[in-house]
Formats: sequence, C-alpha cells, structure tokens
Amino acid sequence: MVQPVQHIVIVGGGTAGWLTAGVIAARHQGRRPHGFTVTLVESPNVPIIGVGEGTWPTLRATLKTMGVSETAFFRECDASFKQGARFNRWTTGAAEDGYYHPLMLPQSFGQVNLASHWLAGEGDASFCDAVTPQGRICDAGLAPKTIATPEYEALANYAYHLDAGKFADFLRRHCCEQLGVRHVLADVEEVLLAESGDIRAVRTAQAGEVTGDLFVDCTGFRSLLLGEAMGVPFRPLNDVLFCDTALAIQVPYDDPEAPIASHTISTAQSSGWIWDIGLPTRRGVGQ
Repeated sequence: MVQPVQHIVIVGGGTAGWLTAGVIAARHQGRRPHGFTVTLVESPNVPIIGVGEGTWPTLRATLKTMGVSETAFFRECDASFKQGARFNRWTTGAAEDGYYHPLMLPQSFGQVNLASHWLAGEGDASFCDAVTPQGRICDAGLAPKTIATPEYEALANYAYHLDAGKFADFLRRHCCEQLGVRHVLADVEEVLLAESGDIRAVRTAQAGEVTGDLFVDCTGFRSLLLGEAMGVPFRPLNDVLFCDTALAIQVPYDDPEAPIASHTISTAQSSGWIWDIGLPTRRGVGQ
C-alpha cells in the first residue's frame, strides 16, 4: 500500500525555496493537524543571489494562494508594477526605435483576432498600440489598477518588479509565521539514500539528520540533491545561447521624485542588452 507523503523537505532558500514551501504548505493546511509538515533547510553561509527582479503575472495567483497581503508585499519588498517590457533599439538601432511587449491580451481576445487585422493592415501602428492600450498606459506613467481595485485584481494585466533579497526574507517570515513551515538554518554535509535509491534524509552540521518522505532541490547551481547525490547530469546549452553572462548592479535615482517606469526597459547593445528595472527606492540595471 502506498503511504501518503507526510513530510516534505526543501533544501535551499531564496525565492525558489520559499515559494515552493509556501505553495505546498498553503495547499495542505488542512493536513497539518494530521501530522503533515513542510521543512526548509537553508545554509546560513550561502548568500542569496539578488537578481531576478522582474516577474510574470502568474506570481499574483501564487501569492494569493499563499495568503499573502498584496499591500504588505508592495511595502516590504520595494515592489512596483510591471506592465510589460519596452525593447529599445532592437530593430533598426535608431534612438527612436522601440516597441512594447505588453502583458495584456489583445482587446476582445477570444471573440476576434485583432492580430490578423494588424498583419493585414497598411498602417504604421505597432502591434501593442493596435491591439491593447497598455503601451499608452506605460507612456503616460499610469498604473494598471486604481487604489480602489481589490488586491490581485487588474484593469490592465500586470506583474511585479521587486527587490529579490527583500522578497525572499518576506516569504520566509510569511511561511514560518502564517503557514507553519519549519525553518532549519544548517549546512548540509551529506545526502543519505535509502536502499531504493531515493533520498531519505540530509545530514547537517548544525541540526543533525533531517528526514522526509519527499525532497525538493532548491540549491541552484550547486544542485546538491539532483546533481551531487542523484547523479542527474547538468545539460549545458552554451552552443545555442547567444548570451551566457550577466552583470547586475543597483543604481540610485538622481532625483528621489523621479517617476517609476511600470515596465522593464531593455536596450539593445552590440553584444547583448541592458535591462533597467525601476523600484520605488532604486533601479536594478544590468547587462
């Protein structure tokens, strides 16, 4: 008889680890009185990689599932709206060259395909301007919702820009305080396998053995469980990647009252591109 999974262990923190813990714990709150547990093991000596400041609209549903207050999220994670991306100088390279990739679906999507009409047209309107108002909303510096719009609902589809380090810490507090996730600060020294070849426990330097029925690897490039313990090979794609290196920095605003762009700005260069993400207190820039 197959036994139900009762004890889930996530190895690795950061946004990946805490989002995983939060979604699992939130979906199984009713099983907690019956012994269901979620444990996250995180090294106190491995810093969080502070990139990935742009998100996708599906994160709204994820945070809502976890019971996160969107208002608290904005305040504590230095977050701003993301309504899409503007690609500057990607077509001709001229200073005025640019187009939007909006997060809104074309108007009347499902009833009429505006894309085909745009393709057949002879005008010079961009695809975004022809099928959605979102590019104009971004140009005007407007938000995708009003102050009265309920949390996670939208008048124009949106995602978030955020401070990845603050976001991970915010998720940790929410998971531990609201969802009952057990947090173990410890360095994993050894992964212990059962006779079946499955992982049965991890041995840590500070907290001894942590056992579980199911383990999730959120250790990033180290791939502690999948790569080192289970021997799952890493598949490099260097032969098809046009860019395989990035440099990210945090840049202060010249003017504290400067407007915050509600879209990612991506400017083409001779090699790669420069991204510019506006947060309430700074910009995240990189190439």
